Amino acid sequence: MRAFTISKVRIRYDRLPNQVLGIGVAGAIAVTAILPVSQALAAEPAAAQPVTPVTAPVAAAAPAEAAAPAVEPVAQPAAAPAAPAAEPAPAAPAAPVYADNLDGWIQHARDLLGAAGKPVPSAKAMRATAMSESTGNPKAVNGWDSNAKSGTPSIGLTQMIQPTFKTYALSGHTDIRNPVDNLIASSRYCDAVYGGMDKMAAARGYGSHWHGY
Repeated sequence: MRAFTISKVRIRYDRLPNQVLGIGVAGAIAVTAILPVSQALAAEPAAAQPVTPVTAPVAAAAPAEAAAPAVEPVAQPAAAPAAPAAEPAPAAPAAPVYADNLDGWIQHARDLLGAAGKPVPSAKAMRATAMSESTGNPKAVNGWDSNAKSGTPSIGLTQMIQPTFKTYALSGHTDIRNPVDNLIASSRYCDAVYGGMDKMAAARGYGSHWHGY
């Protein structure tokens, strides 16, 4: 058996009185028996207490003023009124159509003279001149008179020589064999020489006593 020292007094277990050993053993047994009971009693009050549930704190509702301000809708600029549809340009008047005969040639020549600001003879005077000079034939050529012998024959509907035609032709109408161009130049020649084709034709009876002009 081991020995231990208390206050430098060496005591041996085998020398302790039996009464002391008995009391120590009995105390140890009592402590061992009482300890579980005391632990159980101490645990009962804790178990009997009601458990207060732990809840997360509820956040207080934010006041209405703290809410994000509502976004005011941005007013869109009013759309510009649509421009009124452009009115269609008036259609250009259709170009007149002239008959390819003496009446058509006369009317065309008169219209061109009027558009150019030149004197316009009557259709009667033009017809009398054309019928008396060439019987209404724009291809007629005089090969026997004095003009022809001098090398400048009379040509076309009103039988004009080339130099005279060239002098009185209207710009853009310079074909002596074209009946319209020929009538225009003849009318302008009569304006310069006789004061107008109507005066010249009337002096010749509109063909009843015609002679060269």
